[in-house]
Amino acid sequence: MVAEGVFTTGSMTSYCTAGEVMKVLAGYDLSAFGAEAELLTRVRELLPLTKGMVDTCAGRDFGWHGDETVWLDGTGTDCVDLAEASVAPPVVVREVQVDGQTVAATQYRAYAQTGLVRLKPRSAPATFAAGLQNVAVALDWGYEATPADIALAQAKLTAGELLAELGGEGGAVQETRIGDYAVRYAAGGRYAEAVARLCQEAELMIRRYRRVRIVAV
Repeated sequence: MVAEGVFTTGSMTSYCTAGEVMKVLAGYDLSAFGAEAELLTRVRELLPLTKGMVDTCAGRDFGWHGDETVWLDGTGTDCVDLAEASVAPPVVVREVQVDGQTVAATQYRAYAQTGLVRLKPRSAPATFAAGLQNVAVALDWGYEATPADIALAQAKLTAGELLAELGGEGGAVQETRIGDYAVRYAAGGRYAEAVARLCQEAELMIRRYRRVRIVAV
């Protein structure tokens, strides 16, 4: 197991519980880890690592960010996209400033499900003046409760890490990458297929939350 490039935000250390990981591991022989207390200790040690995997793969976290200010580049148009700051809906915008000047709440509209902030027609200002980090948006964003499939994805990643350790790294080594992380396991080990499957299933769940931006050229 090798971790490369850590991406974490907020104070939350895990999206799932050790108990949820144990449900994924039901049916596997885990006696090599010793007593149940020792196994649970190792699971809990892995949770911050696998949360980092989830955040890296999604390009964001799944915690709640209340009354946070993000900075965006002015586009020179009537619209900015909060995804530029890795903010994802749901979103409640509290205040917008352009070049240090507050924009009246009646002069713009924030779209919670898309993360767009758009100035209304004939508003003042008429555009988000082009510039570097000159647009400040104070907002609430994120999830007050972790989405169930994200919790399951982390549980699967944690189970995969545990089985990779159980299988050892003797002989040929195989690698599955999740974002900037690599899960390495014995290619011929008895859990090799299970490790690959758990990691692939988790990645598919996480990537549903990753916003893909289409840029006109």
